Amino acid sequence: MPRLKCGVDTCAYWHDKYCIREGIRVKGEKALAVAETRCSSYRPRSRTARNSFHLEIGKLGDPLHLEVSCEAVNCIFNRREICHAQEIKIDGTRARKSAETFCSSFVLK
Repeated sequence: MPRLKCGVDTCAYWHDKYCIREGIRVKGEKALAVAETRCSSYRPRSRTARNSFHLEIGKLGDPLHLEVSCEAVNCIFNRREICHAQEIKIDGTRARKSAETFCSSFVLK
């Protein structure tokens, strides 16, 4: 399973440049470019989430071994809607919603 780096520090699942949510989903069924993808698992980071992070970390995934389901069928790393890139990078500086995120690892077939 790929390593999942994340540059979306406004997401509840972001921790030290990695995503710790078990099983994220990338959308973009008709994507032909990075900007046409998005992380549908994005959730805004709240003050409560920041304060309770350490209580929840045991229930979340290991950022080095996460499965990423992906609807971006035009990406070279997509095989049967699972991403097979060695490393996946989700970005979206100052994102406040899923539509403001994208998969930087997307490469058009």
